[in-house]
Amino acid sequence: MSATIPIGLQQLAPYVRYVHYNEGDERYRVPRRIIYDYEFIYIVRGSALFTLGEEETQLKAGDLHVIPPLTPNACRVPEGGSFAYYACHFDLLYMGLELDFSDDVYVRVDYANLPEVPVQEELLERPVQTFADFELPAFVRTVASHKYGERFADLLALFERRPFGYQARMRACLLDIVGLLLEETHTAEGIRQDSPHKPMITEMIAILHGGGEPEAELELVVRRYGMTPKYARALFKQATGLSWTRYLTGLRMERAKELLREGGLSIAEIAERCGYEDLHYFSRLFKKLEGLPPRAYGDSLRGSS
Repeated sequence: MSATIPIGLQQLAPYVRYVHYNEGDERYRVPRRIIYDYEFIYIVRGSALFTLGEEETQLKAGDLHVIPPLTPNACRVPEGGSFAYYACHFDLLYMGLELDFSDDVYVRVDYANLPEVPVQEELLERPVQTFADFELPAFVRTVASHKYGERFADLLALFERRPFGYQARMRACLLDIVGLLLEETHTAEGIRQDSPHKPMITEMIAILHGGGEPEAELELVVRRYGMTPKYARALFKQATGLSWTRYLTGLRMERAKELLREGGLSIAEIAERCGYEDLHYFSRLFKKLEGLPPRAYGDSLRGSS
């Protein structure tokens, strides 16, 4: 069983492994397979049928498909159809040479004649990276289609030409694509646009920003929607990608960093203002999430001014 590595937005630094542009007609097919990194597929013309797990969906020009690692997937073009697309394979973070692998895993495959793509057993032990702060839908009907087309064209040009510094520029292109996706698929509060519980989740987030007694206020809010707090928390995680507790902790840590930047308060006073009665617990948690104890974090800010 491969290990799972959660990658937050602040850590996200995509490592682009392979980029290509392709066209296909009714003879085009990708048989059932798994991949070992993430893949974005962006349709620029026509349509095709994509399978992820057991779900088959028709994608058209302007649609983007997100394929996560180790999830069975396939593609075919209906009779008489055709399509064109960009594809990009990437890791959320570079894991080092010992965990890297060649794009030959994807390039040197006879997709047209295989009933199923053989599994690369040695890559099954590779750690699986996951988004820690959000979830991306598998299929997205993009709004700013021209921006996506431009970013994927830039990615392909950089991958093929490989000028000095191309890795950094490809990373920037892919981060821009992720940013566009997040803006289109989530509200400003981080709630998925397709969540049927957006009004309740919005009120729950307002509670967390309010700085009062979140647990007591939560029960009052969710009862109006006919929910229990436990079930509401589960829906909260589905809609935001974060647990209720993790979302609250993130807000408190941001507030703590603001107070450290401002100066003038002791660490104990900052901990109390951020909702932590136990100074030692606050300090341990801050160091775990930010990489430095709160005092050292504050000193580093003053030392850089």
